[in-house]
Amino acid sequence: MKIATAKHQWQVAEFDRGRVQILARALGIAPILAHLLILRGIEEPDLARKYVTPRLEDLSSPFELTDMDVAVARLTQARDRGEHVLVFGDYDVDGVSATAILHHGLRRFGIERVSHGMPLRLIEGYGLNAERVEAAKSDGVHLIVTVDNGIAAHDAADRARELGVDLIVTDHHAIEGELPHALAVINPQREPESYPGRFLCGAGVAFKLAAALNGTPNDLDIAALGTVADIVPLKGENRVIVALGLRHMSKYARTGLAALAQAAGVDIRTISSGNIGFQLGPRINAAGRLDDALTALHLLLTDCPDRARAMSALLNAANEERRSIEREIFEQAREELDAFFAAEQRSIVVAREDWHAGVIGIVAARIQTRYQRPVVVIAIDENGEGKGSARSGPGFNMVEAFSACQDLLDKYGGHRAAAGLTIRRDRIESFRQRFEEEALRQLGAGEILVDLPIDVLASFSDIDLALVKSLVLLEPFGHGNPSPVFCSVNVEVAPRSLRVLKDHHLKMQLCQQDKAFDAIGFNMAERYFSEDLQGPIDIVYTPQLNEWRGQVSVQLLLKDIRPAQPGR
Repeated sequence: MKIATAKHQWQVAEFDRGRVQILARALGIAPILAHLLILRGIEEPDLARKYVTPRLEDLSSPFELTDMDVAVARLTQARDRGEHVLVFGDYDVDGVSATAILHHGLRRFGIERVSHGMPLRLIEGYGLNAERVEAAKSDGVHLIVTVDNGIAAHDAADRARELGVDLIVTDHHAIEGELPHALAVINPQREPESYPGRFLCGAGVAFKLAAALNGTPNDLDIAALGTVADIVPLKGENRVIVALGLRHMSKYARTGLAALAQAAGVDIRTISSGNIGFQLGPRINAAGRLDDALTALHLLLTDCPDRARAMSALLNAANEERRSIEREIFEQAREELDAFFAAEQRSIVVAREDWHAGVIGIVAARIQTRYQRPVVVIAIDENGEGKGSARSGPGFNMVEAFSACQDLLDKYGGHRAAAGLTIRRDRIESFRQRFEEEALRQLGAGEILVDLPIDVLASFSDIDLALVKSLVLLEPFGHGNPSPVFCSVNVEVAPRSLRVLKDHHLKMQLCQQDKAFDAIGFNMAERYFSEDLQGPIDIVYTPQLNEWRGQVSVQLLLKDIRPAQPGR
């Protein structure tokens, strides 16, 4: 039994010709590019010029963050006294990146006794705990600085206070309830909505602290790595960090990142946010998902090419193992859902005892994409404790839903779209029912239609090589700043051009009037032949540059297709 994914509801953005013409004339750019800038909230010519040419000067002072002055004063004291400082991070790419940034920053600041640590994901779970504080005290640590965690570490903060160990928390996660009892709590979520760095990731916050200590920002490439991989919105200061960080990464080719890029088959000289999201990030994440993230951290800290190559090989192998485990869990979950899933369900909760807790977040994301419903995947250990990862799409607040189920949960936390929990095995069925009730309340009943935002309704005659090359001005693309999405209607498939590639991808040439473009649709072969798509079609796509044998051309990356609509 096959379950169809949710249908798309195409939403075409309004094209305001008057506003577009004003901006296009002021900047000397194509109207379509001006329209895309306006959709991103960039309408004033001066603001548009800053947007397409980001600079370090565009970043706000790190001292605009609450408690930054307190943290700098305490770290200055630690330097002057020769104290031992522990940087405690998280095991994902953001946490590893943040740890590396602050480790470098503290050393540049003159603190000689700097150590680092992060929890073992499968044993300790997320964040700083009281046992780690006790171990730090035994090691002679005077000050702990968390990065990408700590905002919910109340027990650890209280234990640090009891032991006389000072604590500085730097984090970016949602603040639930009171702040921990720490000397300083630096978190952009404490700032007003107008703060330009409100959506900084953990690496971004560590980058700010390091800049506050040393007067100038460093490690832009590592900050970009963490920002892209943590899927925070690429707007405001995040966009500046990533745009400049990618340039830094390609120009200076840090030893560890260059080795990792080579292992992943990526040319670091032309590195993109997509390469980070799909090639580099998963390899760094694999270490923490399966075992210990310290290998990934040491890769970012090393200056030795031989060590970097060896560690990159280890991360590559870990990533292959992670992919194999992930595929197996996904297929098992999909088989269960194919047998028991009902179309009227608003949510999905799947659980099993033999699943690997380190990869269930990726599985949850894949299931959410397939079924377009909030998903919780739970791995149950031999003691009956379940560790769950959750993912959702627009219109659903995962943390709010977990709050409605909190009496059934041992622990939970995260963001609106991604969260985690721990739960006893005997409470999972009750949680499944309560979570479904909450999903029905938030999402409502009826057919699920997933909005597909479209930036531009264009004819093929509007698209040429110059326009597509100009789209680079909008980069880096990612969460909050997606690649521009176009729509063209009444398009014909060129005779004898249709081909099915491996993995069910579709390749063809599309024609409209006298103009034709090559197009590729990933995983679209089954749809094309099962739906009535033999005549003219409407398409949603992103135009891209394709280089083949030294020739550059425009290729359309298809996002959706449907039979041409009457009257179009």
